[in-house]
Amino acid sequence: MNVKNVKRVLCLIMASLCFSGCSPQKTETSGTEKTIVTMLYTSELPSLEKLVETTYTDIDLQIERNTPGTIDGEIERRLRNGHGSDIVASTLATGDVLNYLADLSADEYISAYQSGIMHKTSKDGKNLFIPLPAQYYGYIYNTTFMKELGLSVPTTQDELLEMLEKAKEKHIGTDENGSVIATDGTASVTATFAIATQIPDFFGLSEGIKWLDNMINGKATFKGTLEPSLDMPLELIEKEYMNSLSFRSVTNAVPILEKMRGGKLLMAFDNVTMLDNIRRDSEYEFDMLPILSSKGNPAWTVSAPTAFLGLNKTLTEKGNEAKLNACRKILSLISTPEGQDAFMMDNGAAYSYLVDYTPASDLVPEGIKDCVENGYIYNISMSNDFMRYFGNRCNAVLCGQKDIDKAFSEIDGYMQNGETQAATLIGTINHDMIVENYNVRLMETEIGNLISDAVREVTKVDIAVVNGGSIRGSLYKGNVYSYDLEYVCPYENKIIVLEVNAEVIRKMLSNSLSAMIRDVNIPGGRFLNVSGLKYSFTPPTDDVPAQLVDVTLPDGSPLDENAVYTIAVTDYMAGISGYADNNGDGFTMLNVYSEDTPKPENVKLVRETEYTMRSVLEKYIRNHNNEEIASQLEGRITSVNENE
Repeated sequence: MNVKNVKRVLCLIMASLCFSGCSPQKTETSGTEKTIVTMLYTSELPSLEKLVETTYTDIDLQIERNTPGTIDGEIERRLRNGHGSDIVASTLATGDVLNYLADLSADEYISAYQSGIMHKTSKDGKNLFIPLPAQYYGYIYNTTFMKELGLSVPTTQDELLEMLEKAKEKHIGTDENGSVIATDGTASVTATFAIATQIPDFFGLSEGIKWLDNMINGKATFKGTLEPSLDMPLELIEKEYMNSLSFRSVTNAVPILEKMRGGKLLMAFDNVTMLDNIRRDSEYEFDMLPILSSKGNPAWTVSAPTAFLGLNKTLTEKGNEAKLNACRKILSLISTPEGQDAFMMDNGAAYSYLVDYTPASDLVPEGIKDCVENGYIYNISMSNDFMRYFGNRCNAVLCGQKDIDKAFSEIDGYMQNGETQAATLIGTINHDMIVENYNVRLMETEIGNLISDAVREVTKVDIAVVNGGSIRGSLYKGNVYSYDLEYVCPYENKIIVLEVNAEVIRKMLSNSLSAMIRDVNIPGGRFLNVSGLKYSFTPPTDDVPAQLVDVTLPDGSPLDENAVYTIAVTDYMAGISGYADNNGDGFTMLNVYSEDTPKPENVKLVRETEYTMRSVLEKYIRNHNNEEIASQLEGRITSVNENE
């Protein structure tokens, strides 16, 4: 089989189906109450909202944002507990979420999409999703630096490595760790990177197609075949082009945007949206390279839908007819060129799965246009839940925490048996405590109070603080199981106890307020939920961050300037991973670990514990096992106007 035929097999087949009833006519209403439709997604979608609400003036589309890394698990848990949004946006086309979706098979807009992608999203012959436009992945690189190095555009993997070597030798496009290339270190991106490196010389060839087919049918294994997927990243780490610490689960994702935009990296593996964001407000020029071969085979780019959209099955129940009709109208509108354009404008995606769609040429970076025009677009067909599992095991290998043989044996075990979750009953809570719209990063919340109270009680300290970024999922009324806590507190950072004075506490709280407004309008995770304290702040504006106004003890009395307080924090905040690449969330006033950052006076490490946020919460709930756990808002954290 020649390469041209192979690529045609791998790329999505363009169906000859026609989409009847293209653009919906605008619905004119007068004095009619709007139907509210909710959707949980990873970012704001202003262009799509505007299109929906101007086309259908009787519909109010409301987008709630959630973090990309946890959205799928949180969506499934919300649906299971009766809190699911009307339109379900998931990166998974498989898994338990399918059990909560309505059948879309009879809806006319289904025929607008390429048959290949729709086959992937069906279950038992039913269409449950439509695909949103896709992202292209490749190597984003600084073309200004490449010209400075006197190099032409790399066309092979060896030439790419030569480019990195010259940049490192001349300290061009290097960060404070000496790295010249990075990924953000998240599991899904690591998995995509690892698989992508093998596309030109394996997955894009007949042997790779055969292996993938056998693997899907349980007749092939990762171990003994796919270890070379880590050859490239391991070589990058060995030659110190890439920092292995970025793959540790307790560290923050590498700030690709800031580093590339500021000229602190030569190259990063990421997608077109990231490229577009980097280009804004940067003095440098950037382009994208495809995945290059080390054996003379054609280069490829990688494509994957940004998400799949379905409808909550509860909408099909009696009494929900108006909302169901509104949701079908929205999916129909999204399934038109106008709808795809609006989403692409919001999300930066560059490829639509509609049969009849002509993309704007400027959406595709110059460096990968040949791949796109010639059909060398590899669509990763493995489910996203698997990709995260695979990526986590790859990360463990790349940061030296796991042997590659063991990691790939575990991957094969996952493929054969899935990942079983313990269903140990921990206790009960008496009402829902919801994480939504990044509330734990912006204000006092019931779940933030609960977890900070748990830390304070278990560690027996005066004050406990919990950074909002460590709280990733909701708790729902009724039984709480061990796997629920995995979603609520997924990180493994250990809790430590410090002695600090009032000045350190004020500096800590001021820092926690400093990133409530951040790039792409997602608040930073350093906002502190507290137990044993009360504080107030002025809200942030576009120009001025939030400012600390007052700090008191719970009874309203002021902090004692001469006292020493015991305070429970995570070792992450205290510099266990250092403060480079946004690690430690800027809490340098608590540093007791990092030798690269000055250690402040008036801070003393009292003791280290083996507790994580998750294990503390579990212990707290078990300690109160004869009662339903309750938490409420108490005015611990308040936002005030400057003139109040």
